[in-house]
Amino acid sequence: MKFKIPVSLNILSPQSLFTPADFLDAVRTYCDLLPNVLPEKWGWDEPDRVFDLQNFQALIPDRIDKMKVQQSIPAQMRDIASVDRERCETVNWERKKKPKAEGGFAVRWCSKSPKVHDTHANIHFAVELDEVEQNALVNYLKKSSVRLHADLALLDVHTPSYSEFARISGSAKYSDRIYVVTHSLRHWLPDVFWGTVFGPPYIALFGKEKLLSAPVAVAEQISGDMIYIQLTDGLVDVASDPVGMTQRRKAFKDHLGVDAFFEEGRGYDSFDQLDHGPFGDVFVTPKFELVS
Repeated sequence: MKFKIPVSLNILSPQSLFTPADFLDAVRTYCDLLPNVLPEKWGWDEPDRVFDLQNFQALIPDRIDKMKVQQSIPAQMRDIASVDRERCETVNWERKKKPKAEGGFAVRWCSKSPKVHDTHANIHFAVELDEVEQNALVNYLKKSSVRLHADLALLDVHTPSYSEFARISGSAKYSDRIYVVTHSLRHWLPDVFWGTVFGPPYIALFGKEKLLSAPVAVAEQISGDMIYIQLTDGLVDVASDPVGMTQRRKAFKDHLGVDAFFEEGRGYDSFDQLDHGPFGDVFVTPKFELVS
């Protein structure tokens, strides 16, 4: 799906979302808070099934569904043993009518290699700038982050002027959608985003008072161990004032004074990340405590 100016939202949860209760709670929370951006189609591979707001149970795969899911992924990544367990799978979805959107409820990826470790679950989607109210997106980001006990969550706009930095920093490696993954976060934090929720690992790293005193439009404690940072008043500023946004990102990072954020010339690409092992040794990173 193509967007003129894509807005991306990611929520990285330490929960696995494997259990039907946790997975369906994440879906219901999305539907309750963003009722105007409901999925039209969904699927475990391609979105080819009609989304039914009255039948969330359809999102829970049975044994036959699970076998099809396993056959659709590369052999070395399959987990055939999961077929006989009550376990949810990643759901991809799309919405073609206005406001158009696409996204996914991604369960944890479990590693079989010593070079990488297991990941967060990742609730993510993209919409067109100005087609969904900013307040609705921010409200969803904050409330869902608290409900999912997020370690990190973000809301930002991908623009041509930001695309190269997003690519090399790892926040948008392969497309114009910002999509941050756990593998990268164990090596560095790609950037501060227009809207960023810092969960417990990052509050421990940066300090609560340092985050709350940052030179930003909004610095709000949204739960006991979670802080929401918003760089400017309007999401549209990312597209309309790219120079100003670069300055605001830098001012925030300078204020924190922690060498945690990617810098050009000091990072390395995704293949080199594998050579470095599951953890980086160039930037300061937190330790994530994923919930089994």
